[in-house]
Amino acid sequence: MSLARVGFIAIPPGAKPGFDHADVHRQRRRIYVAHTGADRIEVLDCNARTYLRALPAALPGVAGVLIDEQQDLLFSSDRGAARVSVFRCSDEQLLAQVEVGPHPNGLAYDRTRRQLYSFNLGDPVGENCTASVIGLDSMGVIAELPLPGRPRWALYDPERDVIYANIQQPAQIVVIDCERMVIERALEVPSAGPHGLWLDSGRLFCAADGGELAVLERDSGEVIASLPLPGVPDVVMHDPELERLYVAIGDPGLVCSFDTKRLEQLETVETEQGAHTTCWDPISQCLYVFCPASGGAAVYEERA
Repeated sequence: MSLARVGFIAIPPGAKPGFDHADVHRQRRRIYVAHTGADRIEVLDCNARTYLRALPAALPGVAGVLIDEQQDLLFSSDRGAARVSVFRCSDEQLLAQVEVGPHPNGLAYDRTRRQLYSFNLGDPVGENCTASVIGLDSMGVIAELPLPGRPRWALYDPERDVIYANIQQPAQIVVIDCERMVIERALEVPSAGPHGLWLDSGRLFCAADGGELAVLERDSGEVIASLPLPGVPDVVMHDPELERLYVAIGDPGLVCSFDTKRLEQLETVETEQGAHTTCWDPISQCLYVFCPASGGAAVYEERA
């Protein structure tokens, strides 16, 4: 199988070019993407492969987008306003906005306790970085965790009841115990600048600025593999059925795909300079690549 470009979805421009993280709502067949340059979240229709609308709220510097389908929630980190926003997915209505630490970026959600973690870049960026823990029942910050460095992306592991969060420097993945809301340990990453992160079959796939895709065992931190990348990576997406991992590289504009069973690179596909944001639709097995220069989303299908 190979990625083939099959279409392009134009997105209304903002004051500046630039997209950040995106997520898919599989049941509703919608993709939500942070349009950072426009201070809004854009909504795409996965079935028709068309642009629909923007969410009804101004979101200064919106960076992170995270969906929880089970609880019908969508979260955003609004970096320019030092807050997170909480939407109901079914009608896309804004439920609350909560002030957090400076320059929020990555998000992770503990569904069991209804607690959202916002990983904040600090002020100035890279100093005094924190993770704000928001209780959704009170819609307020209930804890603030100091971080050892600038955070990148993060995710919740329901099997271990922990959150993993990439730290740029020192190059590590911190492990947060969700019951106690404390950092219990850190896993060393063998490449500078951990950025994109995914968890599959007990393995953490960490795309790092040093030009490597590091694969770590989640419990021991053992390095299972270290695979070269042709540039500085950002977003990582995965399809468990295909056993494919996709790593976006903004410069020079590439997507690298890997076989997560054999742990080997499969192909490299040219996209567009600056295209570092992607979103995977597992239903149609399509990769959406957000292109700031072209002002939209290029659609790629996995084809035999």
